[in-house]
Amino acid sequence: MGNDDAALRLSAFERIRDLARVFGDDIPWRAVMQGFECQGERVLLANRAVGIFKPRQMRRGALSIKTTQPRAGRINIYADAEEADGAFVYSLQGDDPQNHYNRALRECMEDQSPLIYFHAVAVGVYKAIFPCYIVAIDAAAMLCRVSVGVDAADTATFAYALPEERLNVRRYALRETRVRLHQAEFREQVLAAYGSRCAMTSLPVPELLEAAHIVPDSHERGEATVNNGICLSRIHHRAFDANLIGIDADYRIQISDRLLAIQDGPLLEDGLKAFHGKSLLLPDNPRNWPDRDLLALRFDQFSEWRWA
Repeated sequence: MGNDDAALRLSAFERIRDLARVFGDDIPWRAVMQGFECQGERVLLANRAVGIFKPRQMRRGALSIKTTQPRAGRINIYADAEEADGAFVYSLQGDDPQNHYNRALRECMEDQSPLIYFHAVAVGVYKAIFPCYIVAIDAAAMLCRVSVGVDAADTATFAYALPEERLNVRRYALRETRVRLHQAEFREQVLAAYGSRCAMTSLPVPELLEAAHIVPDSHERGEATVNNGICLSRIHHRAFDANLIGIDADYRIQISDRLLAIQDGPLLEDGLKAFHGKSLLLPDNPRNWPDRDLLALRFDQFSEWRWA
């Protein structure tokens, strides 16, 4: 394989797009570890043991960085954090700012080479943020600052630099990344609370499940907490958001009169209308049950729309 680092990075980004099409913002580590093909070789995307990763085929810089979520009872020893503007502070590796891991990040900063940030949203599950750039390194504090760039998938060439005139676009990318990261974390928490089963149908396929907000983020009470979430399949989530399904404060499922009036095939009859009047399947832990006040608030909205 030649020393074409740009081609390697582009191939890595295309692999991440493929994974995102399958898994969304919740990519399992087993999928990350499969790596990708580039110029006839298998190239790794990341390494379990280290956060800063440079594949052996790469000449300069790093390909990815990783923030993990510690398992219960463990402590994350690194100071990785999200700043108020949506950028990230990332810990350097080890205690020597000049070791080969940290030199790779400095090379990324010097060359303005893009990399992938695997940010854990649950244990063993990651959102892949790319392209990211190292914009500052504080060797004394053993920290660096990571900024989110703009995906150039629809352009013929890859822009390594981030021109000042694209500042507003970059700010939008930062905000969008922060929102999607929090949504991915919310989804993982809700699915875990419901045992990765749809609260209506008991469907146990995580790839088809989503975390539905009872009241949206835009509402003053729309916090991304498990008590403001319900695990639903994609079709039931869409129906809930469209007020075709309502859930009252006693956890009873109500189907809109418009859907009940439609006569159609088994998907509508068995997959939606059959749940009218049934009880929601609740998490094993009562502390994770949907908030009754939030359900009542949302059910009022459903009641206004049910005859539409």
